Amino acid sequence: MENNKLDKIDLEIVQNLWNGRTPYKEVADKIGLTTNTVRNRVNKMLENDVLQIISLVKPTAIEGNHSAFIGFKVSPLKVKTSLTQISGLKGVVGATMVSGRFDIIAVIMYNKEHSYERFLGEELQKVEGLISMETFFSVGGPTFQLRYVL
Repeated sequence: MENNKLDKIDLEIVQNLWNGRTPYKEVADKIGLTTNTVRNRVNKMLENDVLQIISLVKPTAIEGNHSAFIGFKVSPLKVKTSLTQISGLKGVVGATMVSGRFDIIAVIMYNKEHSYERFLGEELQKVEGLISMETFFSVGGPTFQLRYVL
């Protein structure tokens, strides 16, 4: 792996590790590599922060938990700072800079103890340069899964 870029073999490994529990031997046999090669490549991807092997849950499977997508418009001079701050807020599953009418989009989880209102009132106060935001509440989908962060 050169410059933290995934090559074709890395991508084949990732595709075959889809459920995160697939044995390296099974992946190796399927794509024609040795088990050690697969293990070494996975370790290298993990070390270079280009791969995470994590557990995902359907938010609707956890009683009282909900999720939303929030688009943020921030001051042009604060985009990177705001992204770092938003990424560190309680309830944020992930955040990224985007093109279009928003500068940043985040996915959040909330529940009774850490409500959406609490997220707005306590967490968002920590973000510099926030101009406006729009929330899109998730209403479900058969393949929608998230890291559990609450």
